[in-house]
Amino acid sequence: MRSPGAQRGQPQRVGGRNEGNLNGSGAATRATSTGRVAQRGQPQRVGGRNEGNLNGVGGLPGKLVAVSIPEPGQPMNRRQQRRHELANTSMLSGLRGDGPITAVMVVVTAWVVLVVVAIVNAVLHHHLTRFGIQPRHAVGLRGIVLSPFLHADFAHLAANSIPFLALGWVMVMEGLKQAAIVTTAIILASGLIDWAIGPSSAVIVGASGVIFGWLGYVLARAWFSRNIRWIAIAIMVVAVFSGMFTGLLPRFDSHVFWAGHVAGFVVGVLTGALLHRRPDRA
Repeated sequence: MRSPGAQRGQPQRVGGRNEGNLNGSGAATRATSTGRVAQRGQPQRVGGRNEGNLNGVGGLPGKLVAVSIPEPGQPMNRRQQRRHELANTSMLSGLRGDGPITAVMVVVTAWVVLVVVAIVNAVLHHHLTRFGIQPRHAVGLRGIVLSPFLHADFAHLAANSIPFLALGWVMVMEGLKQAAIVTTAIILASGLIDWAIGPSSAVIVGASGVIFGWLGYVLARAWFSRNIRWIAIAIMVVAVFSGMFTGLLPRFDSHVFWAGHVAGFVVGVLTGALLHRRPDRA
């Protein structure tokens, strides 16, 4: 229905926006937010792709698409910003690990991998243990990456499980990307130290070095950042896992490689200092 005085072939203004030209079939071509009117028979470009002619195919009317293209330098409104964010959001960006449920899923999945590897290793009569760190042997360098996934037996895995799940959850809560960066640094640096100073007759396996690295990182993050939330988390971690600090003491009558714990802890502290040191105030 046309308003009084509306002429054929002239753009009509309805509700504060141009609704385009009225044609004989009652269809209207909607104007863009920049004031340009989409004409019938011309290809329209929407979001970087051509939508085809408005005339359609086979004489049928084509699909009308509302185009919202801000001029260069013109700020986007809230709806345009939201569409831009959705268009640039990949599936992997949803795994940021900034929620407790996501953090639980990530850490439990990693722990399940450790359990599966332990079961396979037991079935194979612990033949996978040879893929651990063999200090000062070239073939033992592969263990730097593989040793955190291997354990001597189920008792060894059970001893590591609770601190692995708890500290791993604390790490992923900061962000999955950040946790991956810190964990990778701990694995590589502490593993290289284990390879360099470990007993040449031993094979070093277990996630203990990573766990102590997480502990050192959590404490260093609180100390250097002065963030109230992270300080509170560090206090709770120390209160719950205070017994872990005995693992940093020398042991000469045990099969536990305590120096590997110290290496992981030191690397974690250094990583926390590098990532969270506040700039000096003038």
